[in-house]
Amino acid sequence: MYGISIPADYDGLNVYNSMRSVAGRVQNDYNTQFYMRALYQRATSGTTFGLPRAWRRGKRYFKNVLFSEGFIGVINSPTYGKIPQICTFSGYGVFMQPVRMLVNQPLVQFDGEIGKDCELILLCGDYRGIWDIVEHYAIRLSIAITSVDCALMNERISLLAAGKNKAAVETIKWLYERISAGEPFSVFDKAIKSDSLDDSEEPIWTFSQDVASQYVSDKLLADIDTILMQFDREIGIAAVGEKKERMLTDEVELQQEDSCARASTWFESLSDSFDMVNELFPDLNLTFSMKYGGEVHEYNAAADTDRPI
Repeated sequence: MYGISIPADYDGLNVYNSMRSVAGRVQNDYNTQFYMRALYQRATSGTTFGLPRAWRRGKRYFKNVLFSEGFIGVINSPTYGKIPQICTFSGYGVFMQPVRMLVNQPLVQFDGEIGKDCELILLCGDYRGIWDIVEHYAIRLSIAITSVDCALMNERISLLAAGKNKAAVETIKWLYERISAGEPFSVFDKAIKSDSLDDSEEPIWTFSQDVASQYVSDKLLADIDTILMQFDREIGIAAVGEKKERMLTDEVELQQEDSCARASTWFESLSDSFDMVNELFPDLNLTFSMKYGGEVHEYNAAADTDRPI
């Protein structure tokens, strides 16, 4: 199972990263990209890192690499000192964890032993970031908002009209333009009613659509709210859900606990990682806080040194 063997089984990680849902055909459209950006910012907004002053220009780099890749290395570069870097791995130890960290970019090259020369910060134990979660919900939101656009356009077609001759057609257009411009009352020449027509025939034929029965935009917009609520629960934002006339306290608590499941795993993994980084490089004194379940959870290196493993 890839979830157990990662990261030792790098082929498995590549297979996972290449997976796409059936709706993946919309992943590169504008709406999907919009929601991926919006959801990513929504998911990361509740986490704040206390980083060394020397890293202040790289704080966005630190956060984006950690959440998108799922991990980031902290190395001691001969040129730049102790810095965070996107990295890869080599080898694995008795616990099927990587033993060496590799950094290879134009300005930084590094190869060191994890726990001795460098340390690794993990968002989660499976070495994965949040892009799969973001994309999962962004695709569905993209489909939903596209459906809203189509529904709104279709709901505008509430009236069809046909004229028996060119004069009738032009009159219909003229009347529609005046009404659309805001005029509450319009008149037209009655001569059009006998222009090249039998006295028994009307020059204008209309078809009215029952707009109320065809209106579904409100339901689709409610679906968007539901998808967003599900995403919020996934990342730890407290969401009560659909309002009910009587909601039991146990139901509310269950929904809040559900929203904490994944975020609490992230907090625990980051806390363990920060412990090891601060132990190897005490002068960094890294801290962070994460908001989930409606509360702000603070990591403090001094207070967490006795946390059980």
